[in-house]
Amino acid sequence: MNDHELAVFLADAAGKRLLALRASHAVEPGDESAAHALAKRGDTDANDFLLEQLALHRPEDAVLSEEALDSRERLGAERVWIIDPVDGTYEYARSQPEFAVHIALWNATSNSLIAGAVAIPNHDLVWSTQDEPGDVDTLFIDRPLMIIASPREPQHTITRLQEGLADVATQHGFPGVAVMNCGSVGGKVHQILSGVADVYVSSVGFNEWDSAAPAAVGLHHGLRVSDITGAALTFNMMPPRTPSFVAARPWLYEAACAALQTD
Repeated sequence: MNDHELAVFLADAAGKRLLALRASHAVEPGDESAAHALAKRGDTDANDFLLEQLALHRPEDAVLSEEALDSRERLGAERVWIIDPVDGTYEYARSQPEFAVHIALWNATSNSLIAGAVAIPNHDLVWSTQDEPGDVDTLFIDRPLMIIASPREPQHTITRLQEGLADVATQHGFPGVAVMNCGSVGGKVHQILSGVADVYVSSVGFNEWDSAAPAAVGLHHGLRVSDITGAALTFNMMPPRTPSFVAARPWLYEAACAALQTD
């Protein structure tokens, strides 16, 4: 398998394992103890599987995982797999749809992500860098211009973006601007690529395992992806943090970044 194929295999197989585990451990609504236990077991099981497969298929590569002890040794590695076994553990443990599995490969020589996959197991779908890119510039004017964000995103950021994109929405024929929430970063990029949303912004940031695979897949499919200042994202850092994140359709990207810079 080449790197793209391996990323797809890992994301898809881990996602199927997670669904099977959840099906065998029913959690009653409101049973937070059981949900927490399922989330922990899912994270551990998927992480063990991914590390085992990477050791088998790419024994010379380094790995940065949310569920494994980090090491500074990866900073000197030529290739680093950046993985999140379950992005959206809250959604996963409560049978909500938009959890994801993230697999990305960073290369030191090019200082870039060179392969990636985001599995959306509930939809039996994997977005990847081996896909044929679609048309991400489509205008879905039968719905509002849609901002997608985390429930934790500060309201002032959402308000600034809504106000800043109001004229753009009118100019392109959208019936206004709306906001939807989704917990998983991979799930949010999935919503843009699926035509449900147009722009995703996080002003508060997160870890590299949250952002790497969605960035790799989004860029491959033609989205504009950066931090909120417009600077390219960097990976394999210490600590492994992405300070902010924007993914948008190309026709909307500049306006979104400009809106985020206003006071």
